[in-house]
Amino acid sequence: MDSPTKQSESPGGEPVAHGHMTFNRETGTYWAEFDGCALQPAVAVVYAVAEANQTDPLSLPPLQSVLDAEALNALVETNTNSQSQTEITVSFEYAGHHVVLKEHGRIVITPPSAEKR
Repeated sequence: MDSPTKQSESPGGEPVAHGHMTFNRETGTYWAEFDGCALQPAVAVVYAVAEANQTDPLSLPPLQSVLDAEALNALVETNTNSQSQTEITVSFEYAGHHVVLKEHGRIVITPPSAEKR
């Protein structure tokens, strides 16, 4: 993923993409897509949360403090490479944001302000 960029919103709540991140004003959520072959899922999560938070990824707490990053990578990468019909979705809290990671390369981030809607 690219370095963090400032997000903008569209007037009608339509998603507006900037780099790899999209913000939906209506739902208050961010989503990003990543290529699991080029970037490990745990690394993609850190960059996506940093971008949604408009901060440097190094200023965030280690992802390892909330979950086993190696296990997350193995779970998502193993299922992506298998012929399984079951979709893997992992949901957790990280740096004050609710994060949902889907095996096909989508990350949905709900900041604390959006959870109060």
